[in-house]
Amino acid sequence: MKKDLYKILVPIGCVLCAILAVLVYIKIINDNKEDNSNDALKFKEEYESLNGEMNQNFQEYKKLEISDNNPVKYADYDELLDIIKNKTGVIYLGFPTCPWCRSALPVLFDVLKDNNIERLYYKNILTVRDSYVVENGKLTYEVDSDGNEIKGEDGYFELLDALDEYLTEYKISYEGKLYETGEKRLYAPTVIFVRDGKVIGLHESTVESQKSGYDELTKEQYEELYSIYEDYILEMTKETCSSDSSC
Repeated sequence: MKKDLYKILVPIGCVLCAILAVLVYIKIINDNKEDNSNDALKFKEEYESLNGEMNQNFQEYKKLEISDNNPVKYADYDELLDIIKNKTGVIYLGFPTCPWCRSALPVLFDVLKDNNIERLYYKNILTVRDSYVVENGKLTYEVDSDGNEIKGEDGYFELLDALDEYLTEYKISYEGKLYETGEKRLYAPTVIFVRDGKVIGLHESTVESQKSGYDELTKEQYEELYSIYEDYILEMTKETCSSDSSC
């Protein structure tokens, strides 16, 4: 009798475990979709909120129309460093008031969509970096409205270390003289392409021929920037072949 009951209960238990595992998986997928949707809408609002606004020099910010289903995922330092060191993905570092970012984003979104890239990991870097000024011929930290020196966050410097070989020296130009800060710099926008923990491309700004971020990209400039991004994406996503496998 006990053996017969055991034969009945074991399969039922297995089925229930399988159903539970499927339900947990579905919940995780749905939670991730909800998080991604929230991030997409947050990013859309963050950048579109400046449409029609002027900067302090009375220059109008470029109008952006960002899809509700954009691929943006807000990432913290740990997640960005994990991608750079171990994983594959595209990272965008910028901020809404950066005119070059507003020029680059439509191109970047088009490239990602055309190449079926579903995630763009984003970090707003406006207030996370060192900020310097020159006073009496010497380089010193800029201070905020509360009188505090504007210094970079710890996570920012970890990013600098991880990307050191791809970054240039940070120098301040003032009255025709260059002042060396002794550190590197993440400029906006910076787009980073990573494959299996190896940075295969890092592109700053837009294209050299765009002299102002407030200028609209010409067709040729758009295509040039698109090509730069796509070349890195194709390198990031290409299949690899070995002697014992085929592609």
